[in-house]
Parts: sequence; structure tokens; C-alpha cells
Amino acid sequence: MFEKNQQKRAKCVIYCRVSSVKQTMDGAGLSSQERSCRDYAQQCGMAVEDVFTDVISGASSNRPGMNMLLAFLNRVDARDYMVIVDGVSRFARDVGAHTELRNKIMTAGAAIDSPKTKCGVDAESRFLEMLWALLASRDREKNAELSKTRTIARRKNGYWTFSAPIGYQYTKAPGGGKLLVRKEPEASIIQEALDGFTSGRFQSQAEVKRFLDSKPEFPRHRGSTEIKFDRVTALLTRLVYAGYLEKADWGVPLTKAQHEPLISYETYLINQDRLEGKKVAPARKNLDRDFILRGFLTCNECGYSLTSCWSKSGTGKRYPYYLCHHRGCSQRGKSIARGKLEAEFEGLLKSLTPTEKTFELASEMFRDAWGRYKSNSKEEATRHRTRLRQIDAEVSSLLDRAARTQHEETALAYETRIAELRSETAILEEKLLDRDASEENFDKMFELTMQFLSSPWNIWEKGSYELKRTVLRLAFAAPIDVCRETGLRTRETTLPFKALQFLSTSESKMVPQEGLEPPTLSLRRTCSTS
Repeated sequence: MFEKNQQKRAKCVIYCRVSSVKQTMDGAGLSSQERSCRDYAQQCGMAVEDVFTDVISGASSNRPGMNMLLAFLNRVDARDYMVIVDGVSRFARDVGAHTELRNKIMTAGAAIDSPKTKCGVDAESRFLEMLWALLASRDREKNAELSKTRTIARRKNGYWTFSAPIGYQYTKAPGGGKLLVRKEPEASIIQEALDGFTSGRFQSQAEVKRFLDSKPEFPRHRGSTEIKFDRVTALLTRLVYAGYLEKADWGVPLTKAQHEPLISYETYLINQDRLEGKKVAPARKNLDRDFILRGFLTCNECGYSLTSCWSKSGTGKRYPYYLCHHRGCSQRGKSIARGKLEAEFEGLLKSLTPTEKTFELASEMFRDAWGRYKSNSKEEATRHRTRLRQIDAEVSSLLDRAARTQHEETALAYETRIAELRSETAILEEKLLDRDASEENFDKMFELTMQFLSSPWNIWEKGSYELKRTVLRLAFAAPIDVCRETGLRTRETTLPFKALQFLSTSESKMVPQEGLEPPTLSLRRTCSTS
């Protein structure tokens, strides 16, 4: 409160501060502080010239509103002014910040007063003021500790505690607090992008970026029409999308989250491995779309990928070409017309269509394999559950050893091993969930797979750029060699098409197991070929 030994001022300015936007709405908000300061100024007979506000932490001394207040005092005769604050905690909640700001105001010639705290210039008033500043600083630090403790506890319980990531939004959790839920269409777009990077549909971050750029619903940075590469990297590396949380510096181990994941944990790990092995490629806006086979054609002379270009004739007309650009190759710079190669490729794709009889036999074999897979999966599930029990026992033992050891390196080794075991636990738990796929789900997957195998050409002919790139990767296991004189040469199809080719051409009475086994199913069946 105003002291007799503090010079009375005719004018005043008011300073109000809150730490967050939420506080602007509660009882200690900006409006209530201003009202308290105005009432005090009226009691003291001071005219209020202006009001300055900040929404910022009390530990910071660099504040927009405070800087405007100091600039105001430097423009006027500050000896006529009093700076009124509602309380020391509203002025600052850090001793260093309090002292720095107080000195700046006093140096300008103004004085500080408050309806709740003594702010005189005598020794006792200064002592009490600094004592209140110390208490405010202690309260701030204590609140921060309590907030962090609650946040850590909530994260350990599987709840995300920061701003909702792209693809999610907050809703009220059944037991209180907030829970992440999918936000469409962003969630489905991110899911498709992450799964596509895992499967090889998108070979690089540049291709993921182009996919996201093609989705106008996906949020951009303010003022930008394109997705930034740092956002692509963030999407690929965020553990939250796999339904797990981890923050080692807070003591939060790998923890299964309460929200619905967009991808599996195993998919997340595959993407991290791919990111470590590949650098970000520059995004080419239009060239790849003009040359759909770029990246899938190699020169038969040197083995390097063909590049592409547009060539302009003397009349100004542009012509598209594929060509080898590798130094030392005898075919370097010798182009092949795009129309010729792509027409030949379309004929190759049409040739992959199986006969009706072959297709029926393959369908029967895959259904039989699914039945065998389901019968064998129970044994696999038993092994997974046994391993999970072993991991739980090993983790408990390691935690006990880590707590008792006095050697920092030994404790760190234990913690590293515990993290590895928890990662293995996450993978095994997902495998147990995946095992419960129903026959209905298989039928849907089977129908889509058979539709593709029956005629990849139909999908290629009607599909978008991204879908055509997917067809390339699903149909061919390696790039296609190209000879400038003879056109397309060596091509290696993927396993399903090899199986169909074998069924259509084999004269044997037995289908060898190793020749037709799908990546995830044990396929064993004796059959007769036509």
C-alpha cells in the first residue's frame, strides 16, 4: 500500500499479468486485476492514463506489455507517474525478474504501488516487498513441480498431455481429464501415408510429401501451399501415432497409450529403420508425374536407373524421353521415346492376367492356406503369452538390480535392456491382437487381393498417379531392364504373380511348398494342374 515516505504521484498507469489465456477467464483474470487497481487509484486521487497487460509467465522479464509500459514512461515525465499492480505475484513470480523490472521502472523515474503489498522505498518496505517476491517465486516453482508430477503420472497411465497432434483432437475421458480421439480426415490421411511408407508404396519422404500435398484437407503451415519436410519427418517419427508414449527424461518408459493408434508399433519401428537408411530426396513437382515409370527402369548396359526429360524440337514442340545419364555408359545420352516404352510396359502388365482356371485354383489354395494358418496360430499365441510372462519376470528382476546397484554404467545397461524388453512386449501384444482377425476380415482382404491379381491392368488403366505407383511395386519385385534397341527385357514379378505363372505353365502333379508360400501364410497343398 502507498506509504507516507513514498512520494505521491498525480497520474498512474496500470499493469496486469496472467500466465495463460485460461486465466483471463477466472477470478484472477486481467479484468478483475484492472478493476482492483482502478479502485485503488481512485482512493489515492490518481488519474489512470493507460493500462498495459501481458499473458506470459511471471518468470520472464521480456514481456510485450511491460516493454510498452517502459516505452511509455520514457516518452513522458515519469516522475509524475505511479505504476500500479494488483500484487507482487502479478508483477513477477521470480526474484530476478522482479528486481530487473522494478529497477527499470525506478530508473525511468516512476514508482511502484499496489493495493495488496507495501512497495515503499524505505528498508522495511523493500524487505517486505522482496519477501513477497520470494514467496511468489517459491509458489511458482512449487506449482510447476506439482504440475509436472501430475503430468508424469498421467503419461505413465497412457494419456497424452501436450497439444493434440495432427490427426487427433481431445475429448473428455470417461474417468476425467482429456483423451485423444481421431480427427478426420487428417487421421486417415496420416494413416495412409505412414502405412504407405512402410509397404514401399512411398519410397522416400519426398513421395510422402507429394502424397500429402495432393490432399487439400491436410493442414499446412500458415501462408504455405505445400507441406514442409520437417512436418513429414515429424509424422514418420512420432511414437504417439503407434499408440505408445515414452519420455525418458521424465522417467516415463515405453507405455501403451489409452488412445486409438493410427498404425501398429511394428509399423513404426519399420519406418524408423527406413529413415535411418535413407536420406531425404528433393521433391520434384511435375517431372515424375510426366514419367510414371521413372525409378522402375534400368539401363541394361550399366544397371543404373534411367532418367527422363522433355526435349524441344526446332519448331518448339516438346517430346518426352527416357534416357541413361550415367557417365561411362555406352548408352549415355541416347534417348528412348516415352510412348514406346510405356506402351510396351502396358502390354507386359496385360500379360500378367491369369486364366480363369488358374485363378480359381489359386483362390482355392489361398483359402486352404488361411485355414491352416488359423489352426497354427493358436500355438503361436501360446508361445507369445509364455514369452510375455518371461519378459515380465525379467523386467522385474532388472528393475530390482538397477535399484540396488551403485555403479552408474551397470544401472544404464539394465535400463537399456528393460527398454528393449518393453519394445518386444509391445510387438508381441500387437501380434496377439492381429491374430484375432475374423473370417469376415479375411474375406474382405482376400477379395481385394484377388481383384488385383485377376487384372492389374484394369487398376493401372483407371487409377490415379499414386495408385499406378502402387501397382508397379505390387507387381514387380525389381526394376525392369531396358535395351535401347529391343525395349523392355528382364523383369522380376512379385511372388503372387510368380505363383500364378507357375500354376499356368507347370506340368507337374505336385505344387512345391517353397514355390508358393506367401510371406505370412504357410501354403501347402497338393493339386493337379490342367
